[in-house]
Amino acid sequence: METKDKTKKIEDFLTKVSNEIYSEPNTDMHKKMIDQLIPDLEKNQIGDNKDQKILDVGCGQGYALEKLKEAGFTNLQGITMSDDDVKATQDLGFDCQKMDQSFMSFEDESFDFLFVRHCVEHSPFPYLTLGEFHRVLKMGGKAYLEMPAPDNHRPLEYMANHYSIMGAKQWAALFLRYKFQIQVATDFTIELFDGKDPDIKFNERNLVFVIKKVTDEEFKQLAIAEQKAIAEKQAQKQSQESTKK
Repeated sequence: METKDKTKKIEDFLTKVSNEIYSEPNTDMHKKMIDQLIPDLEKNQIGDNKDQKILDVGCGQGYALEKLKEAGFTNLQGITMSDDDVKATQDLGFDCQKMDQSFMSFEDESFDFLFVRHCVEHSPFPYLTLGEFHRVLKMGGKAYLEMPAPDNHRPLEYMANHYSIMGAKQWAALFLRYKFQIQVATDFTIELFDGKDPDIKFNERNLVFVIKKVTDEEFKQLAIAEQKAIAEKQAQKQSQESTKK
């Protein structure tokens, strides 16, 4: 197949999935979660430099950007694929562009921090998307990623515009292929109410990662340290088994 034919197939596919995009109005639940999250990120991940460049990937209608601004950060941008959300975020005074997370038009190493909350599951190209994150992050820059775990009560895998509901191991494997250092890997569960019957409650698990762009040498040293830790753990286990005998 010629390159032009492949390009046409990709363009047709992107047109198809663009029809499944929907707006993300602010909800009380998400506002509450962001209210709790931003101070923690400021303290433990983003740091004290208020002038660093922060990109909200899949910014919805700009609530996280508002909270980051309230925290004192001054260099904020957002991207989303929803026209309504672009307008709502721009109306708040933020630099917001309609842009696909897998095909960003920013220059290489443009940002210090990426805020990616419930967005990567909407990418039909998660490996490509992570490559874009790696490209636009400065060396030493970080990304906060939050996404739904698979096999929850709600069948998110079947919902429109959800293409990459993957487990923690698969996400971690993709991060490592781009030589990201995984600094945080955890999960949390929230209680939700059934939209049709408010008396019905269920839990929904979400995955959380903080990843850092490191040099090849740093990544190599991390890999060596990890292999050493595994070897020491195996040696300790063998020693314990020998003692039992």
